[in-house]
Amino acid sequence: MTGNIISSRKDCSRTIFLRVLLKLSSVVVVGFVSFLGGYFLNSIYSSNHQEIYTKLNPIEQRSTRRVTSDFQTQLLSSFKAENLEDNLRYFSKEPHFAGSKRNNDLARHIAKKWQEYGFDQVEMAKYDVLMNSPRKDILRKDEEKSKDIPIFLEFSPSGVVEGEVVYANFGTEKDFKKLKAMGVSVKNKIVIVRQGRVFRGNKVFNAVSHGASGALIYTDPAQFAPEGTQNTFPQSWWLPDSGTQRGASMGKTGPGDPLTPGFPSIDGIYRQPINDSGLPTIPAFGLSYGDAQEILHRMKGPKAPEDWQGGLKLTYHLGPGFRDENLSLRMEVNNVLETTSIFNVIGQIKGAEEPDRYVLMGNHRDAWVFGAADAVSGTSVLMELSRGLGELLKKGWRPRRTIMLCSWDAEEVFVVGSAEWVEENARILQDRAVGYLNMDVAVNGNFSINVDANPLLQDVAVSLTKEVCDPTVSHTCKSMYDVMLERDVTKHINGSPVCDNLSFGSDYVSFYHFTGVSCADWSYIFGGMYGIRRSYPVYHSVHDTFYWIKTFVDPEFKTHLAVTKYAGIFLLKLSDSELLPFNTTTYGELLRSKSIALETNARLKAHNISTAAFSRAVNKFAKISRKFERNKMKAGPKDLRALNDQMMHLEKAFIQTVEPNVHKQLRHVIYGPNLANLYGGIYFPRVHHALIKAEKNRRLETSGERNILVDIFD
Repeated sequence: MTGNIISSRKDCSRTIFLRVLLKLSSVVVVGFVSFLGGYFLNSIYSSNHQEIYTKLNPIEQRSTRRVTSDFQTQLLSSFKAENLEDNLRYFSKEPHFAGSKRNNDLARHIAKKWQEYGFDQVEMAKYDVLMNSPRKDILRKDEEKSKDIPIFLEFSPSGVVEGEVVYANFGTEKDFKKLKAMGVSVKNKIVIVRQGRVFRGNKVFNAVSHGASGALIYTDPAQFAPEGTQNTFPQSWWLPDSGTQRGASMGKTGPGDPLTPGFPSIDGIYRQPINDSGLPTIPAFGLSYGDAQEILHRMKGPKAPEDWQGGLKLTYHLGPGFRDENLSLRMEVNNVLETTSIFNVIGQIKGAEEPDRYVLMGNHRDAWVFGAADAVSGTSVLMELSRGLGELLKKGWRPRRTIMLCSWDAEEVFVVGSAEWVEENARILQDRAVGYLNMDVAVNGNFSINVDANPLLQDVAVSLTKEVCDPTVSHTCKSMYDVMLERDVTKHINGSPVCDNLSFGSDYVSFYHFTGVSCADWSYIFGGMYGIRRSYPVYHSVHDTFYWIKTFVDPEFKTHLAVTKYAGIFLLKLSDSELLPFNTTTYGELLRSKSIALETNARLKAHNISTAAFSRAVNKFAKISRKFERNKMKAGPKDLRALNDQMMHLEKAFIQTVEPNVHKQLRHVIYGPNLANLYGGIYFPRVHHALIKAEKNRRLETSGERNILVDIFD
């Protein structure tokens, strides 16, 4: 209950934490009870549930048996590396930021292609969303003529600040606390931080919370040009001293249009005031390391700690200010907020036997500039896959379930396009969506495949890598699975593969955390070197081009071809398998391991909170899941629909819909993004945030700053 005032900290902590844990327990109990009960029931659907959510022409149901493996072989053999290269060249030819004419033209191009391929329905879903961009009336002549969007950080407010500068390392909350411990205040100062460790929006948020007046975020060569600033693009794949990473500066909010959280940005929807939207409140801007050097080498103050020293040939000082007392830094940001129309393209191939069950695969279309890796590599794969599906359709194939291919808009802004579409179709997706498969940066390096998924899909996501030859191994067919285990030590423990869960990184966010749809995401990553794994040196810069991919990453587009094959196998696995390839015991064992960690959590014990009821529920869930997996293999054809529905809806049982959330789009009680770093995730997020608030209240009470406590859910 928002705004509930409680006078006793001890009673407050116990009552609130028990409430949190009991609610989590009840959700788990509901999940396994419905799971078990439904095991013996066939799914019953009203006539409404037999309709497809868009207006499709009726297609005759086909009862002929299809040999899935034959169609899979035909699909994989239809993919061509030269087509993937042509796709990447075409889509990355010009900048195509969200809302731009070029990006909208690409949307129409995709829609036309899918119609030509014989898709049953193709629509362009339009949303009017809040965005910002540099003011056009202040652009230089060269910027006016260029098709590149000028350097800026999305959602940074306009403003002019002038004053002293403080260096804050990576801008994490820990870094700011360390500055304070060293006696360096950032209040009313401009902070300069380097990219990495946490999401850039969290850096800006941390700067705001510590009283800074502005934030500069730069790409340090220690992370982006570790082989030397003379060995960079276009001679190598490292970022040159002019390279600047664009990006969103939002932090600690959910995805989508900040004015319509939880609801689609369509005509007639209430839009909350901008002041309530969680937008950054100080100007923020991105710098190259060439520009940052001009600031850093002039700074005075204590020498920064050794682990704060970066890759520039200078000694990093904390500040505040410059050695030349006559110098100060003036920071001017000129952005304009405006409502912009964006377009998602959704193409459907209607299922022959279960047309009311949807398997979705998507990739975002927009880019900060050319976006050859992010995310044209994924668009290239999506378009070649859709062409192959079109060829299968001409040969009489239809999937068992309806396939939806999705080209999302405005992902770079703050995962906007997919979030608005999911919010508009949430009820239908919760009823009918089997899973969502996401490609963003399909290829950004030549290290290894990386696959992530929610617990139900983790086993199949990993096992399918065994079915594709790794493109970086010559003269033999070593699987992508074997290469991943050989090269990527983060993806296995004692030889057993590890598949990470999904936090905030791309268009799966709303599917997973808002509606509970099972999701998977994959990429052939840069990986391994100098601490860089999933990112890559020219990320979000003007240098992410066709030339960069072709010259340094995938000259013959063999890696793109291998990723396309993996995508095709995964899509057919979900859309054509009679029994869905979900593993519920994976979820049960995961919850068991996490509940044990919760039982031993010292912070909970400090509040005298017992997790016994929760642990009993988790143990029972794990036991039921093992029984279910044993029994489902004995199921007959008449049981398949009910079994599949139970597995499909299991993840959705963990979506919290009883109480309003502070972040309306993040409703999953088992796993969610870490609001202190949106690139990371945490289990039991409500317990995590409750602990933080309770401990903050305790510190405030101890310090005498406050004698009443606000409910942790305010």
